[in-house]
Amino acid sequence: MRRSRPRLLGSYPLGGMEPDLFLDILGLIMREEMREKVRGELGERERERLREGFYVVRYPKDAIFSETYSGRYFVCYFSGEELGQLVGIILNPDERPDPYRGALVRSALRLFRRREIPTTEEEWSALWNMILLYPNLPLEQRIADIFRDLEARVILSVMINEGVTTVDDLVRKVRERLSAPTTRDLIISYIYVLSALGILEVRYDERALVERVYLISDVVFYRKKPPNFKDIVRKVPEYAQVYSDFVSEYLASWEVDMNVIPEVIGDPETYAFVERLRREGVINIYDISDEEKKIIEKLVDIRIVKIIGDNICLLSDPALKLLFPKWTIRGVLERAEKDEGFRDVVIAWLNVLREAYLRRR
Repeated sequence: MRRSRPRLLGSYPLGGMEPDLFLDILGLIMREEMREKVRGELGERERERLREGFYVVRYPKDAIFSETYSGRYFVCYFSGEELGQLVGIILNPDERPDPYRGALVRSALRLFRRREIPTTEEEWSALWNMILLYPNLPLEQRIADIFRDLEARVILSVMINEGVTTVDDLVRKVRERLSAPTTRDLIISYIYVLSALGILEVRYDERALVERVYLISDVVFYRKKPPNFKDIVRKVPEYAQVYSDFVSEYLASWEVDMNVIPEVIGDPETYAFVERLRREGVINIYDISDEEKKIIEKLVDIRIVKIIGDNICLLSDPALKLLFPKWTIRGVLERAEKDEGFRDVVIAWLNVLREAYLRRR
């Protein structure tokens, strides 16, 4: 942690957390960290540092706030030394930490990216609602949600090219591709999220004394033919020609979907309307709410939806797919043939891939 005294920057409900409780939790985290470190292998300065990542601590029975919080879990995520920010949530007595890990790091990323603490009730409420909703989102939506951010898309792009690399090299290459200055802590936080989603895996290489990042899955965002295509044509005959024209134009511009489709699938309200269209095929324009009208305007602009007369039709069905990275493997194997020292790293990656896909069975 930084040498200055830790400060509580904000909490929700507003003003609902005692600064001394925050210091108690920070102390528990520091003690937990010290227990995991091997003193004989670390210098004094290294032992004082708090590493980036998750910390789950349980409030003791004999502390200042034990009457209220004894036995309750605090799930926290630390950004790393550069940003020096800790984000956490307090669970109810009957709640377990695991479902909230992904929600916490996603909310932490939003705070880190905006570089300022929410100041209004509405901003805090939106962040809190996202934390509550996130654990119940299907994997498809959680993956799309993270790829709404440019940083995640750039990390994947680098990893598709590299296959396996060190954390330090990945951070450097991602920074080179991003136009705006980005902290190491923020990039590493994205790596953690992508690892939790099964797209990357991070492991410590004890022989080389470095952390390596391994690509597990490529992610492709694309558009499918609407599942109820025939029903739409039957209800709206003009739709057949509209769809044919769309397909001809789409073939020349599909690459932009990596930016567009995550915004659709990753937004729960927008995606809920898409799912309604999947079921119904066609919705009368007079059967929608004012809030849905705003969603439709966005979907029309990105050619997910087409309005024909009074009919709202699903023009293209947004989707994502996790792919085995066979093309990346081919390129990396070619590199390994020319670099004998790189072969052991590639073999380790192939073993990590095997383990990851065996877990998915």
